[in-house]
Amino acid sequence: MSWPHILSLSRMVAGPIVAALVLGPPGDEYLLAAILFVCASFTDLLDGKLARYAQRVSPLGIFLDTTSDKVMVSLVLAAMAIAGLTAAWIPLVVIAREFIISGLRSYAASRRQIISARFLGKGKAALTMAAIPLVLAADDGLHRGALSHLWSSSVSHALGVGASWLLGVAVALTVLSGLAYLADARSLLAPDTEDESPAAVAGRG
Repeated sequence: MSWPHILSLSRMVAGPIVAALVLGPPGDEYLLAAILFVCASFTDLLDGKLARYAQRVSPLGIFLDTTSDKVMVSLVLAAMAIAGLTAAWIPLVVIAREFIISGLRSYAASRRQIISARFLGKGKAALTMAAIPLVLAADDGLHRGALSHLWSSSVSHALGVGASWLLGVAVALTVLSGLAYLADARSLLAPDTEDESPAAVAGRG
């Protein structure tokens, strides 16, 4: 295990902890969850750079890097929906998209093809990781947490509205990026008749 692998795994470990904090009593747990989520998100900027700097980029590292993000974000969004901090359809859309795209990439790999990450996918990941701690910070202030002593409830409410809109944009990009992936893979999803025998083709007619 190298440092890039450890950093990637740290996001998988952080996901259940942040989710547990979100599901705890309202208040300072939200602020702690936001801080831990931000710290874990920063590791996403480091693991890839460390791997490239040390020339230790590997299939395992790529798998851990992409999977850890999905695990952490999915767990936290699900916990936020259960706690009533966001709409239930948001984690459903995000998780469904990740299942579809992960399956599509696996199928592409079995056909010896690679579906690379697109700009929309990277943008939705960045917006999602920015919106989640902002939502948690806003709710910390609304539930008389530590941030309620720094600003008024009206500021927390305005922050919550802005964070919710930001999360909504992230979900929209999630859907659009998923559609873009499907468009890129349309050749893989098309019926393949090259390997069919003439008898099978004739029998279908």
